[in-house]
Amino acid sequence: MEKVKKTIRLLGRLKWLGLVLGGIMCFLIQPRLGNIWSVVLGTAAGIGFMFICENERKNVLCDHVADDLHSALEAGGYGDAAFEIKVMKPGMIIRIYAIGEDVDAARCNDIVVKKIAGSWYKERVWITQLVTVDSEEEIESTRKALDEELLSDLKKMKDEQRNNRRG
Repeated sequence: MEKVKKTIRLLGRLKWLGLVLGGIMCFLIQPRLGNIWSVVLGTAAGIGFMFICENERKNVLCDHVADDLHSALEAGGYGDAAFEIKVMKPGMIIRIYAIGEDVDAARCNDIVVKKIAGSWYKERVWITQLVTVDSEEEIESTRKALDEELLSDLKKMKDEQRNNRRG
């Protein structure tokens, strides 16, 4: 856990090195290609480096969260689950598909909620959705239904925020 937190912090800081690397590239290319190309290529390299670091930071976090929740479910007797984690500006959307006909959704939900509540990443979790499916083939259709439901809920939240600001 500490190793993951350190890696995430390191990647968060390391991405700013992209500005320096882009500047160095710009400075070294300028005599050979001119001002315009050196700025374009230096900027592209710097932003690309920052993008790679940020994506890797998100990947490390998502992998850790999925592994952590999967181990908690396995300890509770529910080993067959698929995870889908999306990182958005407000936080992570964690979607868990518990696979099996004899899965107790309420028990799985309790396990997940307790694990998230006791974790260091709980502030980064925005929405958690847990659904039971009989087989892996049902995941795609369930995903579409959950996406529609999530979009509807987000629109309602946005409308409520607008109404609260006006009134």
